[in-house]
Order: sequence, then structure tokens, then C-alpha cells
Amino acid sequence: MKRIIVVLTVVLSVGWVQAQPVVLTLDSCRNMALHSTLKSRIDEENVLAAKYARQAVTARFFPQVSANGVYLWNSRHAYLMSQSIPTQFGSMGLNGLTYKNPYLQLAEQLFPETAQAINQTTGAIYGDIYRQFDLDLTHVMVGQVGVVQPVYVGGRIIFSHKMARSMERIAQINAHKNKTDLVVEVEEAYWRVLSVQEKQRLAERYVALVRQLEQEVALAQEEGLATSADMLQVKMAVSDAESSLAKAQNGLILSKMALCQVVGLPLTTDIRPDDSAQLDSVSLTDFSADLEQIKSHREELQLLGELHNVAKSGVGLAAAGLQPNIVASANYVITNPNVADGFKKNFEGFFSAGVAVNIPIAHASDILAVRAAKHKAKTVELQIEEAQQKIELQATQSAQKVSEASRQLVAAKTALAHSEEILRYAQDSYAEGMLTATDLMKAQTAWNKAYSEEIDAAIALRMAEITYKKHTGKLEVEN
Repeated sequence: MKRIIVVLTVVLSVGWVQAQPVVLTLDSCRNMALHSTLKSRIDEENVLAAKYARQAVTARFFPQVSANGVYLWNSRHAYLMSQSIPTQFGSMGLNGLTYKNPYLQLAEQLFPETAQAINQTTGAIYGDIYRQFDLDLTHVMVGQVGVVQPVYVGGRIIFSHKMARSMERIAQINAHKNKTDLVVEVEEAYWRVLSVQEKQRLAERYVALVRQLEQEVALAQEEGLATSADMLQVKMAVSDAESSLAKAQNGLILSKMALCQVVGLPLTTDIRPDDSAQLDSVSLTDFSADLEQIKSHREELQLLGELHNVAKSGVGLAAAGLQPNIVASANYVITNPNVADGFKKNFEGFFSAGVAVNIPIAHASDILAVRAAKHKAKTVELQIEEAQQKIELQATQSAQKVSEASRQLVAAKTALAHSEEILRYAQDSYAEGMLTATDLMKAQTAWNKAYSEEIDAAIALRMAEITYKKHTGKLEVEN
């Protein structure tokens, strides 16, 4: 719902831009950037993917139920007896008796009719018995419903679950880190627009001053109180001021386009920062660096912490290859032909249950995999230690830069106040004829420079504050 409101606000604002500029506050820029960019949507999808991956691993703790069905057609029947079997005197089969004994063979030759009758009778009897063991497997149907429950698999499921949980946390941390980076980018672009806008206003005031001076020098030249050289100097000053104004105007257009790109607005949108925003105001007053608190808020350390958890789970997962595996199963099977009643042509079912145990004995690859996983975990530990040192240095430097920028802004404001006082004195003295136009231009130039340096000091303090908030984990992503 929140995203819909933000999108509607953007659409209505873009439609209204044809009538008047879109006034943007810092909060509105942050909200539009956080809820309308593709990067935010990608992060959301990554978090959801990691969430369902973790749930998929959690499901392995529970029994897995499956059902299977098989139909098989065979071109021939199956028989449990051979067509002939060997005996002491020869063989007996469907064709009767076959004699190997020479005396029986002689008797068969002497009494052929009797031997033929015996063979026919024997063959018929054997054929009846043979057909009793006929299994009609022309159409075979088997159905099965089974339950498999891992009892102990060396900790594979447990460590896989821990790893999936860490990966979900990594996705969340990455999403928050990307939001933080986006907020920093938005704030820098927003305050840059304000600073360039102030530079444009300063350029306009300076142009107005030197043009007024140009008119005054022109009148003085007509009265013979100013020379042509004075007039040329003033005209050069006007040209320089107008050039600075053109640069400021172009810079403002480009900075507004950069802000529109960050917040997701069309680049041609006419935007204007809220007039209530103060470039030189600072929201933080305490710039002390609590290193332990900073470490707990920095996404880099959080990511490395979760990566260390993943590495430790990898050690357990590799060691699971050296542990016994126990899996229990239960099945209900139904068949046609009926295997429980002489393979009759009807359905019959039965239950079965069992336990499978696997014990690794000689698995050198798993032993080496455990050692490799331990070294990977140690590598992450060293990376955490290195990152902590860098973060301590970053936080300390950021606090010092904010303090230095604050002092520079105070000095710039003092210098601006002095330059304004000097400019007023120079204007009064020039009006009384006590100063030349060149002296007045010097005062105006000094005032313009002091004003520009005050704007630069203000934006430098803003940027230092943003950097400090980012490095110390004090930057609020969501309002």
C-alpha cells in the first residue's frame, strides 16, 4: 500500500509539473528512491528467494511422503519351473522322459510302444505341473505410498538449515546496505542541488552588483570623474559575473537531472528543493565514535559475521560425510497380479517398514574436505579482524572530518560577515567619493568569494555528516 501511494504521488507530481515546479523535500526524495527503483525491487526478490530456500531446508526435518504407480506390459508369461529337469536316469519334461542310461535306452528300443506311452503320460503329468507354476505377467500394475524419515544423517540437515538461515540474513543485510547506499546517494544529490541553487542566487546578486556599478561608473565617466580604464575594468567584471552565472545555471540543471535520476523521476522534470531545507544545518550534535556500537551497526561486519556462520556450517556439513546415516521408511504397496495369493489377477496390498544404516569407513575425500572448510572459516575470521580495524579508522576519520568541517563553516561565516561589513563600508565610501571603482570592485569580489566559500563549507559539512552517519551506522533508512 505504501508503494502504491508513493507511485501515485510521483505520477501526480509529474503530471502537475507542466503547471509549476515539483517541490521536493529530502524525505520525499528518500521515499521515492526506496520504493520506486528497480534495485529495491531486486533486493526484495532476493530476500524472498532466500526466505523460501531456508524454508525448503527446514522441510527436510519432516517426513517426506510420496506416491508412485507403475504399469508394465510383457509379451510372455513367467514360469517358475523349467521345461525339463535332470534326473538320475536322464531328464523329465514336457516331452516326456529322455534316457541317458544305456540300459534304459536299449529298453526303449526293444519296447517302443510301451516307452511311447510312458513318455506321453509323463509329459502330460509334467505339463500339468508346469502350467500350475505359470505366472501371467502380461499386465503388471504396482502402486506405492511411502514415508521416509531421516533419523540421523550426520548433521547434514541441521547444518544446511543453519547455512540457509545465514544466507537469508545475508540477503536482508545486503538489501539494507543497498538502501543505505541509495539514501546516501539521494542525500548527496539533494544537498548538491541546494548548494548549486545557492551558488546561482549568489551569482545573480553579484551580477546585479557589478551591473549597478557599471551604471554608476558610466555616469561618473560622463561627468569626468572616471576614466575609460575604470569602465573597461568594470565591464570585464560584468562579463566574468555573467559567465559565472551561466555556469551556475547549467550546473543547477545538471544537478537537478542527477537528483531526478536517483529518485526515479523523468530527467526533464522541473523540481525545486523545499525552501525550508537549510544547507548549513546539522542534525547531529554528538560526533563521538562509540566503536563497539559502530561495529554492531556496520553492514560489512554483519555480512562477514554471517559469512563466518556459513563457513562454520560448511565445516559441519563436510564432517557429516564421516558420520553414520540412519533413515527409516514405511510403505504400503498394492499389486496386480496378487503376489500374496499365487499371482492371481486381482489387487492386493501390504505394508512394509525398514531402517537403512550407512557407516563410512574409509573416506579420505571427506577428511580433506573438512580441513579445507576449516581453513575457509579461519580466512573469514581474519577478514573480520581486518574489517574491524578499517571500520575503527573510518569512524574516527569521519568524526574528525565533521569536526573540521564544522570549524571551517564557522570560519567561513565569520569571513562572510567581515566581507559584508567591508562591502558596505566600500559602497558608502565610493558614494562619498573616497574610494575608486577599482577598490569597490575588490570589495565586491572579496564578498563574492567569501559567500561562495561559505556555501562550499556548508555543503562540505553536509557531505561529512552523511559520510559520518554511514560509517557509524547512524543513517536512518526508513522514516
